[in-house]
Amino acid sequence: MLTPAYKKILRLALPLALAAALGGVLFLRLRALAARDTAAGHTVILNEVCAKNLTGYTDAAGRTVPWIELRNVSGQDLDLGGYTLSNDPDWPDQFTFPYGMVMAGQGDVLLLLLADGAGYSDADGVLHLNFTPRYQNETLTLYAPDGSVADTLHYDELPYDMTYGRRLGDAVSTGYFAAATPGAHNPAEFWQADGQPADLGQVRFSAGSGFYEDDFSLTLTADDPDALILYTTDGSEPTLDSALYTRPIPVRSRSDDANVYSTRAAALHNDWLQNYAYRYGAAPTDKCLTVTARLYKNGQLGEQVTACSYWVGVAPHTLPVVSLSTAPDDLFGPGGIYVPGTAYFTMRKYGSVTGNGNLDAGRRVPASVSILDVNGTPLLQGAARVGVTGGVSLRVSQLKNLTVRLQGAACAGLLPQLPDGEALRSFVLRGGRAESDTSAYPGLYQDAFLSNYLNEHGLYTLPARPMALYLDGEYWGVCTLRESKNKDLFRRRFGLAPGNLYAPDIQTVSDWNHLWVLAESVDALDPATALSAAEELVDMEDFIRFIIAGIFTNNTDGLYNCSYNTVGFRSDTVDPSNPYADGRWRFILNDLDWTLAGVEQDPFAYLLDTDFSPAVNGGRTLYAAPNNLFQKLWQNAAFRQRFAAELRRELATTYAPENLLPAWDAWCAALRPELDRLLPRQSVEITAWAPLANELTGIMPQGQSLTAAEWEQNAAAVRDFLARRADIVLTWLDAYLAVP
Repeated sequence: MLTPAYKKILRLALPLALAAALGGVLFLRLRALAARDTAAGHTVILNEVCAKNLTGYTDAAGRTVPWIELRNVSGQDLDLGGYTLSNDPDWPDQFTFPYGMVMAGQGDVLLLLLADGAGYSDADGVLHLNFTPRYQNETLTLYAPDGSVADTLHYDELPYDMTYGRRLGDAVSTGYFAAATPGAHNPAEFWQADGQPADLGQVRFSAGSGFYEDDFSLTLTADDPDALILYTTDGSEPTLDSALYTRPIPVRSRSDDANVYSTRAAALHNDWLQNYAYRYGAAPTDKCLTVTARLYKNGQLGEQVTACSYWVGVAPHTLPVVSLSTAPDDLFGPGGIYVPGTAYFTMRKYGSVTGNGNLDAGRRVPASVSILDVNGTPLLQGAARVGVTGGVSLRVSQLKNLTVRLQGAACAGLLPQLPDGEALRSFVLRGGRAESDTSAYPGLYQDAFLSNYLNEHGLYTLPARPMALYLDGEYWGVCTLRESKNKDLFRRRFGLAPGNLYAPDIQTVSDWNHLWVLAESVDALDPATALSAAEELVDMEDFIRFIIAGIFTNNTDGLYNCSYNTVGFRSDTVDPSNPYADGRWRFILNDLDWTLAGVEQDPFAYLLDTDFSPAVNGGRTLYAAPNNLFQKLWQNAAFRQRFAAELRRELATTYAPENLLPAWDAWCAALRPELDRLLPRQSVEITAWAPLANELTGIMPQGQSLTAAEWEQNAAAVRDFLARRADIVLTWLDAYLAVP
């Protein structure tokens, strides 16, 4: 039986600790009551934050809002003019302090900021920040006028009415306070200490992540020879409760290990009773072992956590491989974010009929991530925060979409389609849903195929890279790695700073009114000027290509669903040096799962006959605006002529069979070697409870499976679509142009 590492450490440290105990206590007491702060090089610090103010501080309007407190520890008057405060590393100047905002240097001067998202200074001179702190995994950063970091404050989670910050007399240590002290001294002691990890270097592994034929012994060494090494093999970050490294770690084949996580139900089927009628992960699945290590010295854990994943006796994949490892219960336990979990069944107990649960709470959990290229070359090895995302797929699919935000430096080379292999700080591992009906062709990942192909032909898409996914050591299927739809995407690809960006669904600002006003005014415009007026608000070339892409692919969950899943963006400023900063709307093709089916469908009837007006679609203005604009512009002869010319050109080039078919064949060839593992892994069986579930709910559970032959039939159906669709669309175009 392993002895917990903290007990071993105590055995080593106890004699020294006893010798220093009396003096240490006295020192801490004197330090806590010191009249002046231990500034440790700071000028101004983030002193205290309250993210969930429920019953505490009340503003002038009687509201309980989140707040952040600053403290001047310089001993001199300090003008905050030009300082900035942010909770977004991609937007350091999210809030800029006005010049003339002076914090006195004599005495204990505190400045209380109301973090209510309003972004103004009220009549009493109180500053209202233009953002609110998050409840979980938040990092606040204060920047000096020269752009350097003046101070940071990070917390993992902040419950209702609790605050987090620096104790009295200490500008460095951070922790939780049981009682909030807005505008007053912080307590001298933490309610729960949360000491900052130390820079102790890192742990070195004798073998890197990869596929190995035989069992072997893993040796760990420390950069600091006087530091102890703590490690885990269950995916969790090492703590004082973890094993202490004293001898090489055996790394063996896991082929005889039973499936653990892949058997747990993560999908919801109609009613919760039906969940008992399904069995997941019945077939043995490939597995890996993840070893995670960090250093410990002088009472402090090292800040660097290193992890490697090992596949022993497992055939290498023909796709890149990504391994995500978390603490055992963070994904699949009762409170895990990947499953309905306790939250779902508790709400059911009290009468809720929604499908909400753990999996849509918006939480992110710590994880280690390893990504290997096909040849075994490491692409990424580091720490991350992982969350679950998605719409329908969030509930109905075992293979969910995962958001991954790296905790260290951004990583380059993950998506070769990006210019110069741009570095990503965050990305999405998007499930292909081979086992569900939330895709027109399960297991073909046509969304990723189209995104890559159309990106190569100059359309705005989210390029993707298929990868074999392992969660907590078990093979999960094929996912596609792609960019996150966040502000960093617009900064990197379009040079648009977050403060100048309008992007509904990406930011809280919803500014599609520009499109609605334009669309509704087209009828009243002089036909000779209608098109030029529209071009002032919309990049017309991009808009036309966006519509054509939806028409050709028959995007039934996009263009033919009120442009649902459309991502639009524009800059609110004009920068002549940036072609994307001209104040006009552009569109990103997004979520193309329901495409490439219905080859003979009329591409124009829905767009021209549906009422997209605000009176009918007022609740869906976020999506219907592009459709409404197209319908109104179609009445304009100049637009029809321009659109028809562009459509003919696109059908003869981008969408020509001689260009599409080789690309599709290559895509299928890349996926085909993975089918022997993918298809059995994604099959879902029904249990003996199925008849009872049918009797109680009126719905007979159905097993889900996809054979290799069925996969090939689907691939052939897509090939037929790509071969014939261009001619069919051209025939429909001629028919509609012939109508007066």
